[in-house]
Amino acid sequence: MTTNTAIALLGQRRFFPLMSAQAMGAFNDNLYRYALVNLATFQGLTVFDLPRDVMVPIAAGALTLPIFLFSAVAGQAADRWDRALIMRKAKLAEIFLMLAAAVGFLLGEALILIGVLFFMGIQSAFFGPARNSALPTLLKDQELVTGNALVQGSLNVAILAGAGLATVLVMGGDPGVMISGALVCVALAGWGVMRLNADAPADNPDLKINWNIFAETWRMLAFAFREPRVLRPMLGVAWFWMLAAAVMTVMPLFAASVLGGDESVNFLMLVLFTLGAALGAVLCGVLRQGVDALGLSIAGAAGLTVFPLFVALWTMGWDGDEENLIGALEFVQDPAHLAVLAALTLAAISAGLFFVPLQAMVQRRADPKLRGRTLAASGILNAATATVGQFALLGLGLIVLPLQTAFIAIAAVSAFAAAYTVWRLTRRGHGEGAA
Repeated sequence: MTTNTAIALLGQRRFFPLMSAQAMGAFNDNLYRYALVNLATFQGLTVFDLPRDVMVPIAAGALTLPIFLFSAVAGQAADRWDRALIMRKAKLAEIFLMLAAAVGFLLGEALILIGVLFFMGIQSAFFGPARNSALPTLLKDQELVTGNALVQGSLNVAILAGAGLATVLVMGGDPGVMISGALVCVALAGWGVMRLNADAPADNPDLKINWNIFAETWRMLAFAFREPRVLRPMLGVAWFWMLAAAVMTVMPLFAASVLGGDESVNFLMLVLFTLGAALGAVLCGVLRQGVDALGLSIAGAAGLTVFPLFVALWTMGWDGDEENLIGALEFVQDPAHLAVLAALTLAAISAGLFFVPLQAMVQRRADPKLRGRTLAASGILNAATATVGQFALLGLGLIVLPLQTAFIAIAAVSAFAAAYTVWRLTRRGHGEGAA
């Protein structure tokens, strides 16, 4: 029973500390980022007198740019040194970064906060490949989907908790003190729990590190594209991150201009989408069949076809009154609005079902001696597609066609992913390993 597997993993040093430290890191990342964005948006925090429309993209770029720059070195490090050791060092670095962030929040210095955000991106660039390549070392093949499900589920909950707490603290009195205290305490707890994790030995301890980040990045991506068995699920994972970024970008405007809802309606949809994705991930661990569980990915892709298409068609022609936006309590009293919320939640659950088996497949299929670099290449693709997703569907919806076109595009790509996976399974004619 996979439920028993999940319960067993939660009680073991080879998994629970890693999952907890990952969740605490995601909580801190989102508490920090959303606090910075909210302060820039609503309280005028800025650097060099830049307007808030410029400050927010700068903050987003400061966090994602290091992933592009340092994932190549981080991937090599994950193949060269013990992955658990790398994660412990990364969590130790997080403590010092949060102390610096505390100075920035207490002084209200945006330049310090942007600089710390950049170094947080570096820390994440090293933690991610080490974590992803450690899981196949620490877990058995039959545990890998369940382990990824638990990690992804806890990650989504941590993201939501960090974003929600940031919103609450910024609205309260003296947010700098409360935000600073929370960031430092969570960083200390994350480092402490990560120290309890079992070791995850490297598979290529004699690897010579190539410090040319551009050449190594190109080499890692080229390697991934030469390995179709790894590349196919890797592209599926990248599509998930593009989808998530696109939805989060489109959602505020969709809430206001189509649904006629205010910030509370947008936050309600954020809560449902995040918790839905977490539930989908956990369901993967419970419903897993076989090692790769590709059937769940196909079901997820089908859901990502049906439910976004329903949202687009159901709301086509709606025109929200942006002069008189309604709150969440009034919003949920309309059955037509409840149908939209239900469809978005089911789409999020489908996204979780789609993502988790593919992530486990990338980890399993990667050559152990190249696993860290392969998963670093996957991280680069994820960052690239998430960046594209933040703008592509938004531009499609705003400039070319109605905003509902964004959901139609999601449904179309997801339908292709489902059809292609079914075709691969039929063509190969052997179970779940055919993707």
